[in-house]
Amino acid sequence: MMDAYRRNFIKLSAITAISLLMNGCGDGEDCREEGTPPGVLTVTLYPEEDMVEHTAKQIFLQFNKMITPLIFDGIILLDGKTELPIPGYTVAYDSGNPSGHRIAINLSDEFHLKESWKYTILVTEKVRSVCGATLPEAVTLNVVTSSRDPFGAVESEESQRSKIMIISDLHMNEQRACDEGYSLFTENGALLVEFLEYVRNSKQIKELVILGDLMDMWVVPMAYHTYHDGIGDTEAYFRAVAEADVNKEVIAKINQIANEGDIRFSYVPGNHDMLFTKEIFHTIFPNGHWQGGAPGTGVYSPETAVVCEHGHNYDLFNAPDSVTTSGSLLPPGYFITRIYATGNLKSTEKLSIKPQSTENKSAKLIYTTAWAAAVIAINIPNFDLTKPQIYTHVDGYTEQYSSNSARDIYSQNIGENWQKRQKINGVRHPNPEIIGILNGTGKYFWFGTLEYSAAAQYFSPSGSDTNIVVFGHTHEAMLKKDSVTHNNIYANSGTWIDSKYLNGDALTATCIVLNTSASSGSDLDNATLYQAVNQGGKVVLKKIDEKVLDHS
Repeated sequence: MMDAYRRNFIKLSAITAISLLMNGCGDGEDCREEGTPPGVLTVTLYPEEDMVEHTAKQIFLQFNKMITPLIFDGIILLDGKTELPIPGYTVAYDSGNPSGHRIAINLSDEFHLKESWKYTILVTEKVRSVCGATLPEAVTLNVVTSSRDPFGAVESEESQRSKIMIISDLHMNEQRACDEGYSLFTENGALLVEFLEYVRNSKQIKELVILGDLMDMWVVPMAYHTYHDGIGDTEAYFRAVAEADVNKEVIAKINQIANEGDIRFSYVPGNHDMLFTKEIFHTIFPNGHWQGGAPGTGVYSPETAVVCEHGHNYDLFNAPDSVTTSGSLLPPGYFITRIYATGNLKSTEKLSIKPQSTENKSAKLIYTTAWAAAVIAINIPNFDLTKPQIYTHVDGYTEQYSSNSARDIYSQNIGENWQKRQKINGVRHPNPEIIGILNGTGKYFWFGTLEYSAAAQYFSPSGSDTNIVVFGHTHEAMLKKDSVTHNNIYANSGTWIDSKYLNGDALTATCIVLNTSASSGSDLDNATLYQAVNQGGKVVLKKIDEKVLDHS
């Protein structure tokens, strides 16, 4: 391994080496004093994080003692996939660290690190300090490289499409909603069109996945009829949404991507468009791929070990409910959203209720408390909880309901019905009703991020081969290693709704990009969270976070 062919290094001049030796160890010891023990040498990456930018031209190592330059050949940079030394690098003192404790592996201009790749630095026992300190044994340090911007240019030999772009929760509404101020999607239309054009032109992306709530059939003020002015049924409603001024260019761009065929377009339904069927979908997106499951749901695995869902299946307020009312899928959250659309357009998908003890409390009591808190948070002046004023005539409902009467539709046998709903909706590991309620109450609970449900469904069960789960639904983009096993990634694709409807510091115009070992040839699965921003008329992806899993 150490012959001339398999190593690349530089040595400082003999004059420099002698000078360093005469100046001592640089760590407080004076190796010129007879009997001074050389000590033990240690080495780490600098900085200690194991990820470097794929564009980096230097990798740094930090020693606890000054290293003699005559033995830099004891450091070898290996390709983690081929386990062969990398050509075109040299090793030298870091010019920015005069103590001599830090060295730099300098990559030649001709050599470029691969993205989302693992490299190994082998530091052999030949490396020693100027006082003679040595490593107890050879040290292996692993370095992983960052992902490449999926919109960036690539070299011709790197043009393999391996990445999956995931967005969700656009909540596009009909023209009436835009004109009368209750649509959640009015500000990001132009940005999204440009974003999708960059997706279309990318040579790295192989699939665009929209993970639910592309269109919104729930955000309709309670005194409004859903079907109106020539919109006579569900299909006509969704077509009207597709034709609204702010939406039609988005729809056209998605269809352009799907029609050209270089990038697959897949759709998983959410809760606000749970009445979107495969047949209706294909009238709007003829060449799209429908990934629906049981009515109002969908689970999609674009690659082995990756699962994508909207996430509403684990939320009692928003999961499809074909149990309570025969012939209908609409759950309690539909009626709360109708009230919400009448109020001040403050988001109610994450309800502003404070944590409370659930011990010895019935599911019915917690459910009615959560409902009341949601209605209060909407803050409609002089709102009468008992007045029938929610118009329906949609999905099997024909009456006018008050807030209280809509609530009471679902309150009887809520626990038993929740278990039935989950079975019908294809949930493999059902949640207790308490968890289902808390999943609908937002960021005030860990459950509200849906992280718990991702782990319970896909990471924790014995024999599961799922490594990455991506949900939407919460409108809170996030990316983290699973807190239960630490060997999996939970991601949330966030939302594209207007920022004024978001809670706290949540971001809009977010996306998740996956680049897994199954497609890239790397040992790593990479998930990256981005926010799309407009900089000088150009869409730029701002990297928010990045996580990797190592399968080597």
